[in-house]
Amino acid sequence: MRDGSNIPTGTINIEGERDLVRDRNSKALLNTNLESLKAYKIKRNANLKILEYENDINTLKTEIVEIRNMIEILVNKIT
Repeated sequence: MRDGSNIPTGTINIEGERDLVRDRNSKALLNTNLESLKAYKIKRNANLKILEYENDINTLKTEIVEIRNMIEILVNKIT
């Protein structure tokens, strides 16, 4: 980092962009705003949790259908 800031060494400032720099070697654009990175990671983790919950719910739905089918088979055998 340069000058104790969030700007990595070996980068070029982008005119008119406060949070963007260009890497001298790879020419990649880099975002130096650590707060936006933190917010992105929090949102990404929340979205991953939601996907995990959706998968769990879908698994439970499938298992309930299977249990209902088994109960129906058992009831039909008894009657």
